[in-house]
This record gives sequence, C-alpha cells and structure tokens, in this order.
Amino acid sequence: MNCLALFTPPRSRWHDALVSAVHGHDLPLQILPSSPGSEAVQATQGLAPLGFVGALVEDEATQLSAFNAAPRLEVEAEEAGRLDALKVQFGAATGSYLWPEAVRTAIEHAGFAGARVLWVGEARSGLRAALRTVRTVHVWQAAPSAGEAFLQQLPAPQRGRVLLAEAQVEAMAREVDLVVYAGGRLPLAVLQPYHGLFALEEPPVQDAYLAVDQVISPDYFLQVYLSRLLTWTAEVDLPPEAFALHGRHDS
Repeated sequence: MNCLALFTPPRSRWHDALVSAVHGHDLPLQILPSSPGSEAVQATQGLAPLGFVGALVEDEATQLSAFNAAPRLEVEAEEAGRLDALKVQFGAATGSYLWPEAVRTAIEHAGFAGARVLWVGEARSGLRAALRTVRTVHVWQAAPSAGEAFLQQLPAPQRGRVLLAEAQVEAMAREVDLVVYAGGRLPLAVLQPYHGLFALEEPPVQDAYLAVDQVISPDYFLQVYLSRLLTWTAEVDLPPEAFALHGRHDS
C-alpha cells in the first residue's frame, strides 16, 4: 500500500487538516519530524525504496535541504530554489514547489484574475508564478532596493510602483483591486470597502476583514494549498473544504 510522508516541524499547521482529509481514502499518512541537512537528504532518497507515493514538506529549512537532495525537479522548484512536495515516479522522487500555484488558484477562484494588486510585506519565493494572472503589482517596502528587487521577479508589463511612505501606499490603494498582506504593518487606512484582502498571514489590524469587500483568509488559503499538494503528490483530488482546520498540532 502506498503511503504519503509529511515532513513536519514540532508545531504543524498541516497535520490535523491532512489527517482529516485523507481519512477514508486508503492513503496512510506517515508523520516524520523535519530534518534539515543530511538527514533530509537521506529521507528524500529513501522515499522510493520504502514504497512512499510522495511527501509533503512543511517547514522552510527542510524545503531547502530536500531541494538539494531531489533527483529531479520541476520548473517551479528550480525557479524558487526550494520544494514543498515530492512525488515518486519511475523509481525516483521529483520535487515541485506548489505554493505559487495555490496562490494563483486562490486569486482566480476569488474572481481577481486580471486584478491590480498592492503587495504589503516581504517577498516570497515563486512570486512570478504566483502572480502570473494579475495585471499590475505595486509593492510597499521599507527600502527602494528591496522594492526594485521584488518587482524584478515579475515580467515588465506587471511591474508597478515601489511605495516607501504610508501616504504613498494610501494613495495607491485607491487604484487597486486586491491587497495581498504578507506581514508587517497594515494601517486600516490602506484598506478600502471595494478591496479584496488576500491575507497570507493574519493582519495586525483587528478590523481589517471588516474594512474590505472580500477576504481570502490564511485558513482558507491553507486549505487551497493542501488541496493542490495532495492532488499533485498522491493524485487524490479533494476540494479545499475537505481539509478541516482544528488548530495546531504538537508533535
């Protein structure tokens, strides 16, 4: 019987949702502590000989180590320099990075394909693929160099402005459709009643969700993400709602 591995840190956001989702689908889930470095290399290389169908890799350090150990890589993983999923094919593991696809799926399902975007917070790996279907991206960064580095990851037609001051951000926010929050400050004045808010992390402003028209919450995004991971690694096609979230799991 094929088994799916989950490389997880001591406090996992993925564990409970995955366990509830795979129950009844004849897909045992083997929980393995995250092991950066040489241990991650050994674990990655052992997936095929031990009969695993694949693996999901939750924490960033192990994503980087597994990237260096994977015999084969898909384009998304090569571009990001990390992987979050491994699939065993023809006796060897292939690594991919599905976070960008999950971001793109969440944006499209919420009706924001072609949207004008304001990105608040630090850059993430795989931005080019994640934001492929939006029209324009403006970014709020603390330094011009960080902002330019962010925009250089995107195709030229998508590159908007680098915003440094809060007043600039508030003015530009009136011209966008979707605010993507990736951490840091998020003044309530930035948000408009006609905005969508895609919160990769919980906003620091208590009333942020009440200030906008539509919300893609971190919990919902995690459900979309896990759905894409399971579909790719194990070919088990479950909707995001199948991944019930019950808080964090202590290993």
